[in-house]
Amino acid sequence: MICRVKNRDVGFTISLGLVSSLALTLNVWGVQQAFAQTKLPDVTVDAPKPKARQTVQRTQATSTRNAQRRVATRNLPPRAPVPYVTPSTGTIGAPPSPYAGGQVASGGGLGLLGNRGVMDTPFNQTSFTSQLIQNQQARTIRDVLINDPSVRTIQAAGGGADSLFIRGFYYDSGDYALNGLAGIAPYYSTGANFIERVELLKGPAALLNGMTVGGTGASSGGAVGGSVNLVTKHAPETDITQLTTTYASRTQFGEQVDVSRRYGEHKEWGVRLNSKYSNGNTPWDRQTDEFGNAHLAVDYHGENVRIDADIGYQADKLNPPLRFFSVGATTTSIAAPPSSGTNFQMPWAYYAPTDFFSTIKGEVDLNEHITAYAGFGYHDSNINYRYTSPILGNNGSLTGTPLTGSETYKTYAGEAGLRLTADTGPVNHAINVGYSVTDRTYTQRVVTGTLSASTPWNLYRDPSNIALPGFSSTLAANQIVGANLWSVGVSDTMSILDKRIQLTVGARRQTAGTEITNYFAPASSRPFADTSVWTPAYALVIKPVQQVSLYANYIEGLQTPAVVTGNFSNVGTVFPPGQTKQVEAGIKVDFGRITTTLSAFDISRPSIISVSTAGVALPTQVLNGLQRNTGAEFNVFGEVTPTLRLLGGVAYTHGVQEKTQGGTTDGKRAIGVPELTANIGAEWDTPFVRDLTLTGRFVYTGAQYVNASNTLSLPDWTRVDLGARYTFTSPWNGKPIVVRASVENVFNKAYWASAYSGVITLGAPRTYLVSTTFNF
Repeated sequence: MICRVKNRDVGFTISLGLVSSLALTLNVWGVQQAFAQTKLPDVTVDAPKPKARQTVQRTQATSTRNAQRRVATRNLPPRAPVPYVTPSTGTIGAPPSPYAGGQVASGGGLGLLGNRGVMDTPFNQTSFTSQLIQNQQARTIRDVLINDPSVRTIQAAGGGADSLFIRGFYYDSGDYALNGLAGIAPYYSTGANFIERVELLKGPAALLNGMTVGGTGASSGGAVGGSVNLVTKHAPETDITQLTTTYASRTQFGEQVDVSRRYGEHKEWGVRLNSKYSNGNTPWDRQTDEFGNAHLAVDYHGENVRIDADIGYQADKLNPPLRFFSVGATTTSIAAPPSSGTNFQMPWAYYAPTDFFSTIKGEVDLNEHITAYAGFGYHDSNINYRYTSPILGNNGSLTGTPLTGSETYKTYAGEAGLRLTADTGPVNHAINVGYSVTDRTYTQRVVTGTLSASTPWNLYRDPSNIALPGFSSTLAANQIVGANLWSVGVSDTMSILDKRIQLTVGARRQTAGTEITNYFAPASSRPFADTSVWTPAYALVIKPVQQVSLYANYIEGLQTPAVVTGNFSNVGTVFPPGQTKQVEAGIKVDFGRITTTLSAFDISRPSIISVSTAGVALPTQVLNGLQRNTGAEFNVFGEVTPTLRLLGGVAYTHGVQEKTQGGTTDGKRAIGVPELTANIGAEWDTPFVRDLTLTGRFVYTGAQYVNASNTLSLPDWTRVDLGARYTFTSPWNGKPIVVRASVENVFNKAYWASAYSGVITLGAPRTYLVSTTFNF
């Protein structure tokens, strides 16, 4: 049988963002925008041959075609094609549906375990949707994650990077996963425009995803407090042709384009293009930001085979970037923050990262119970920069050494495995076997400049009069770092009584190795050395009633293995990956249109300390230090009423140092871990103006300690955001137009936002955001 598709108009948009994001790296400041309408040529599609295994969907589709032939003379409209269904053992083409209110999804991806619904997940996970991203006018992923009380960004606003604290532990900007592949997302910051879901998993996840390479690969935070997976946009069943114009204070104008189509008898083929471009002055004094990206997604979702392919490019140029402040060794108190929006950076500083990234993932259903899967990702990140990282002294005095240099990160990631289901009597088994590998090569070359000793520089004074210093050929850093991680994991989720009781047992064998070639300090070089470790995990879900889930888990996280160097008695020793251990328990209640989660956790992360032994001349390094974070979280999302939506929660985290160097800070609070954080966001569809929605968000962060001895601290801070959106019908094509406006940090509060490992950062000033979305 031959089916022909004729004279189908397809809108295709050549995006300003696609052109501008590529021109950005070439420093092309002029931009153009064009739109074109075209027709596809006639396409001949051969119908698939019948197979032994027929799905319900294929039977319905065949019946539909026969019926259409019988009534063709009546010119009845054809019935819509029925897409193929992804089985429970698959993940591609079957993201969990949005929950009531549309701000979060009803489930998310759990790596080795596949997709799970919220009530069947024995962990605390939130999956933010593209609807939330668009309605909140999120620019990068940090704007999305601010909605969760257990997450706080620790890089400076206006600094171009999205590192985090999750449950009080560091999460590196180089650890973000893209479509389940760790380290493949843009390295420093990811534009939110091409992201369908932001999946936040709180707590370590070595069994689920393997260890992360983190940063340079030589040392890694290990994503032990949580992890973030970004799911890219792919073509839905309905066509999309959308243009969004944007504005951010002070004069940051931009646009976003989203074009999507599906083709084929069963809509097997999909194509989606997303792009973004913005340029202009930011809310910070004297700062401009030019940002662009383009992302193309192509997929095939057939009866037994599904393939998703993604390719993207992103570039950013900040002039000058806002950096974190190092705290001087002689600093006795933290100065008050400067007035909101003050730019303390030199006028000649810049920060220019570029990222090329791609993923391809495939699944094959071997039969009704077994699916084989594989995926591969490649990421090439480059950054050129010139700036001074200031050291903050008493009374707001600043010092620092100007740096200029370049860094590259080349990352490969892959995975392969099987997911299968089987029954043994009353017990259903969901078995997963997977292999994963990540390889990163980091190169760095930095030279220094010299500021005049008489140059005044202060936190409260504009440094525009400080001239560009000369940069000598003296190297400050010159090295190549390699990291290779691979692992094999297996898990079995056993359930009975229609999944009312679910027990997950699993283990992963992780091998991790690193090498360093340091041309600047050859003594710090070391050959490739690897080591392996087993990481088990256990998790339980009990549903006493269908709307209530009690859950508990024990799971571990892994940090990069360290090699002892320097003047120690055990020099050359390779420590195994540090094993962070978590115990967690909680309860989830789904009230139908609103869900709440209450959880308690205890996480212990090891660290390396030095000990002295009687009769041994040199000290010995041991993996025996410890930071312990215990806490509780309450999260809520969904609809209180059909016109009122809530999203947020409260988190209490008590971070304590244990087994510290010489015991000098035992019992002291952990750096940068506020005891109390809270978020509450609300959306209200007003009854007095149809299609008008008012929005608001409250963000609170408690006081934090800056140093291990707890002699320096940052005060607590509160941020209030307000906004509105209005939807009306276009007079030109009858399709909706959505206008959004919001103000972040309404009261323009100046505050120190976060502390981490001896550095502190400023919060963002008041920021106005306006956008208009047109549908064609």
